[in-house]
Amino acid sequence: MRFSVYRIASLLVTACLVCGCSVLPKPDPVAMDQYVLEYTPGQAATGSVEDMPVLIVTTPRAHGGYDTHRIAYMKKEFGLRYYTRSRWADTPSRMLAPLVADAMQATGQFQALYAVPGSIAADYRLDTELIRFHQDFTQQPGVVHITLRAQLVDLRESRVVGTQQFNIIEPTAMEDSYGGVVAANRAVSQLLDELAQFCVNTLR
Repeated sequence: MRFSVYRIASLLVTACLVCGCSVLPKPDPVAMDQYVLEYTPGQAATGSVEDMPVLIVTTPRAHGGYDTHRIAYMKKEFGLRYYTRSRWADTPSRMLAPLVADAMQATGQFQALYAVPGSIAADYRLDTELIRFHQDFTQQPGVVHITLRAQLVDLRESRVVGTQQFNIIEPTAMEDSYGGVVAANRAVSQLLDELAQFCVNTLR
C-alpha cells in the first residue's frame, strides 16, 4: 500500500514537470504604457481638387535604432537606450507617414496620398528619412530631438526638385517617458508644418 502511494506521488510530480506546472505563483504581468503621435493641421486651403497635382507620401526610412516600437532616449553621447515600461503604439516612421499626408493635403496645393510608390498614378513623390527621434538627457533641461531629411521628386520628369533636412529640438517639461511623448508630439507638429511649407515653396 505504501509503495503504491509513493508511486502515485512520483507519477504526479513527473506529470507536473512534463506539463510545465509550477507550485510557485506566476509573476504579475508588467504594465506597458503605449503612446501615439498625433497632428492636427490648420484650416485646409480651398481649391479645385481636379487642378491639384497628386503627391504620393512614402513611409519614412528609419535609421538604425529608430525602426522600433521602443521609445528611445540618450543619457550620454552616442548611447541610445530605451524605456522598459513605455512604448510607441507603432514605429515612429509608420505613425509619421499618414500625418505627413495630412499636412500636405492641408496646404490646399496637393492631393496628398499615403501609398506605396507605383500603386497609383501621381505627379510628385515625397521621400523622407528619419535620422533621429529620441529624448536627449545629455543636456539640461532635457529635450526631444527629431531630424528628418526630405526629398521631393517630380515623377513626370523623373528628377529631384528639392531636398532639405529638418532639425527640431523641443524642451521636455518632465524628465520621464511621458514628458518625452508630449514633447515629441509638439516637435512633430512643428516638423510637419515646416515640411509642408518646404514642399509648397519648392513647387512655386
